[in-house]
Amino acid sequence: MDLVSFIVALVALLIGAAGQRMIGMGWGLIVTPAVALVAGPLAAVLVVNLYGALACLIILPRLWADIDWRRLAWLTVPAVALMLPGMLLAKGLETDLLRIAVGIIAIVGVVVAVAFTAGERSLDGPALRIGAGATIGALNASVGMGAPAVGVYTLLSGWQDRTFVATMQPFWVIVSGVTVAVRPFVAPEGSPDWPLWAWLVLCVPVVAGVVVGDRFAHHVNPTVVRWTIIVLSVLGGAALIVTGTLAMLG
Repeated sequence: MDLVSFIVALVALLIGAAGQRMIGMGWGLIVTPAVALVAGPLAAVLVVNLYGALACLIILPRLWADIDWRRLAWLTVPAVALMLPGMLLAKGLETDLLRIAVGIIAIVGVVVAVAFTAGERSLDGPALRIGAGATIGALNASVGMGAPAVGVYTLLSGWQDRTFVATMQPFWVIVSGVTVAVRPFVAPEGSPDWPLWAWLVLCVPVVAGVVVGDRFAHHVNPTVVRWTIIVLSVLGGAALIVTGTLAMLG
């Protein structure tokens, strides 16, 4: 086992779990690029979904009362429906080229969303929710990076209160759980070559990150949340472009 890739995964899982607890996103934006750089893009999809489901399961009981069940259903159903096409897309196309394309789209999407909401406008409804859910599901299953689409949706809809953080936990439990369950039958290749003890040890930073995030979650104000979402979404898109480009050049 490559010790460097293992340490990078440990740190990424710790930071990602803390971000997921504090603002409801940040997991895939941090973990996917980091693991993709050291273990490959296919490995990143498995790691981000497996431990992402674990992190959200740990967080879920504390936020249960604030879950927006209606909005959860609007997002989850199309997300699950588009997972298989997303996996088949990644399997049929050059994964690194797909990452670059998704990264560019993510950055453009955030810029458009920020421009739209500059006048304090918001856009929400069944069409946006279905479109957002489908996009998140397809991108998460194909490149492990549905979070930029979440960022665009939150900016357009103005959904950035405590119910967003709460609702994202069961959403990612379902989306990541289904991805992990279906992936072996569609794209079984690409699992990191780590021994069993390493997979178990990686649970530690996930739990630690949730604990750290829980301590600071109540001190984050809405303005900080909004700008954190913007910055993370742009950085996530840039990370996809960089990892995809480096892999193609290598």
